[in-house]
Amino acid sequence: MSADNPSKLSLLRPIAIIVVAALIAFALYATKPERDAQVQEKTKVLVDAIEVYRETLQLKIQSQGTVMPATETRLASEVQGRIIEVAPRFVAGGFVEKGDVLLRIDDLEYKTALARARASLASAKKVLAEERGRAEVAYQDWLRYNKEGKRSAQAKSLALREPQIAEAEANLQAARADLTRAEENLSRTAIKAPYDGLIRSRDVDLGQHVSVGTLLGVSFATDTVEVRLPVPEHKVALLTLPDQAEGRQAGEQQTQKIVPIELSLEVNNQRYRWPAELARIESVVDERSRVLYIVARVDDPYQLLPASKSVENPPLRVGTFVNAVIAGKTLNNIVRVPQNVIQTDNRVWLVNSTGNIYEQSVNIIANDSDFAYIDEGLNEADRIAMGYVDVSVPGASVTIANLIQLEPARPLFAPDSDDKPVLMPANTTPAANATTETIARSAESASPLNTELESNSEDTAARGI
Repeated sequence: MSADNPSKLSLLRPIAIIVVAALIAFALYATKPERDAQVQEKTKVLVDAIEVYRETLQLKIQSQGTVMPATETRLASEVQGRIIEVAPRFVAGGFVEKGDVLLRIDDLEYKTALARARASLASAKKVLAEERGRAEVAYQDWLRYNKEGKRSAQAKSLALREPQIAEAEANLQAARADLTRAEENLSRTAIKAPYDGLIRSRDVDLGQHVSVGTLLGVSFATDTVEVRLPVPEHKVALLTLPDQAEGRQAGEQQTQKIVPIELSLEVNNQRYRWPAELARIESVVDERSRVLYIVARVDDPYQLLPASKSVENPPLRVGTFVNAVIAGKTLNNIVRVPQNVIQTDNRVWLVNSTGNIYEQSVNIIANDSDFAYIDEGLNEADRIAMGYVDVSVPGASVTIANLIQLEPARPLFAPDSDDKPVLMPANTTPAANATTETIARSAESASPLNTELESNSEDTAARGI
């Protein structure tokens, strides 16, 4: 019995130790002091904001188009023959003046025809003179032998050679017509420029034989060029277009009301601008693209006249693809905001008087590449958060780092002393990156908002915020 007791005690000792340790651990856990609950302080997010204000704006509708000649001519030969002379200016890109000889066709055949026509005319004159002389002799004979007066009127006509005189006069008229045609054909051997212009292409060369209707080249006038500008159907109502009924009554004076347009082109970070005017409206909406084309006109695009010389802009060449801004209607009480603050479904993030952000729906009536124009949904002095906003935490508290106020928008055009639209100087245009700069003033960094937006608290409360 004594030998078994030590073995049982050795087996029970580990179990006892485990039980005692468990009891001690439970006692320590049950008697541990309670720690005070710690609340993690939320860190306010720094954002830039734009202060909203209403202004009177002239809407600007943007478009694009290619510069095309207003007058373009396909020069064709009106006579046949071999080309014996080509003018040095008759090359692609050559400037020509009205009446300049572009090329000559061998005129030997036409000089011969002219000589024959002159001979035929002289012969016809001689025949007519002879017939009139014979008629005079016949008339004297008629008076001498027609004492009884019994001959008919037809006999008298034949006796006085009236049919022969009529034939001679007709032959004379035909000879004169042949002479005119021969002179005209001879003049057509010299192909002349129909106006002051520029040669687009030349399709013939020296020694080539051409026939009537052969294409010789293409020229266009340099006094005026046009740009065909598409305007989406839903933006047509934003333009101030002339009344079509007035245009029908005025005939060619369809666009008595001047609609100014700015054409621009950027090359090597240099922006060039040309003023233009509305030439006409095509008045038919394209069935596939649903756009209405309006045509802008630029006078003296190649700056050939001294009054058109410009040190700022190069010539506006045909074929250039340009951007266009069309002056639209002038609207009052419009809010202008950068495009990058507009969220999906036409919403913006506003910051209220307590520094919380919330979404607000707005009504956008027009937009361009830089700005959206809003007439409803925003109040004076509202502040729109810029940059990234965590949309998963509506009502989050933020701090405005920079408060931005956009510079007033400049009108695209201003009247001069003659009440004609004049393109505003380019240096008055607000910078394109003005939306990311502190333009008016800057709030103190990490400053609370509850002292900054007291004037707007009533407006935000009225909208349920």
